[in-house]
Amino acid sequence: MKQGHYLLGIEGLALLRAGSSRRSESLDERVTEAAGIAARIGEPPFSDLRELPSRDTGAGYAAWAESYDDQPDNDTIAAEEPVVRALLDDVPPGPVLDAACGTGRHTAYLSTAGRKVTGVDASPEMLARARERVPGAELIEGDLTALPVADASFAGVVCALALAHLPDMRPAIAELARVLRPGGRLVISNPHPLATGLLSWRAVYVEAGEGQRVTIQEYAHMHSDYVGGFAAAGLTVRRLVEPQLSAAEARERAKHGYEDAFEQALTGLPAVIVWEVERQASTG
Repeated sequence: MKQGHYLLGIEGLALLRAGSSRRSESLDERVTEAAGIAARIGEPPFSDLRELPSRDTGAGYAAWAESYDDQPDNDTIAAEEPVVRALLDDVPPGPVLDAACGTGRHTAYLSTAGRKVTGVDASPEMLARARERVPGAELIEGDLTALPVADASFAGVVCALALAHLPDMRPAIAELARVLRPGGRLVISNPHPLATGLLSWRAVYVEAGEGQRVTIQEYAHMHSDYVGGFAAAGLTVRRLVEPQLSAAEARERAKHGYEDAFEQALTGLPAVIVWEVERQASTG
């Protein structure tokens, strides 16, 4: 995808949203901008490729681990974190699992809150950073689809911004349910399917050396994918939260001076999706 094609898509989304909200005063400006982009689509910066090289999760997180925590402007984490932590505050008493814990940001929060917490991650490089960050936590290398922990051993489980890397979430959701006690809570966050599917947003990091920007593959999972996975695993939905982009956040994503179009196109769209589900207590 060329940069110009992406900008035309943003302009088109801005036009659709302006039209549906009867904001006719901005339509002429968006049409003029779109025509200007189309006329120059073969010239820089509009001709620049937007598609970046992609890495699998193993190679990607191995390379990203060293700089992962040095991203103060990560608006996906900024939208996700307060919602997830508020839900974690409500988890029943008992040990908590941070599945796909990465460098341990939620592990550290839970540990500071006095919870007994175990972190599991498939990346030894990310786990090494987590051990530096949370030296007192139990941190284990393991895969989301084969968690190296016992059945029904946790009162709470959090899995943050990880299931999007799986083409099929169901085996991982079944594993997360397996390790949860009856009455326990599971909190899942992911990039929103609108962001991943419609806007093609991806996890992006800068590789050391030449400074190449690189993505890690992510998949758009629909709401029905989650609900079907939860039902099959014996989990009941308690809460769904979809934090929306503010006008300021939408403008911050703008490219090449098209702040007004990005604001119109993206304001109010959800960037992340957060689920709280529960494993039903036994009635026997």
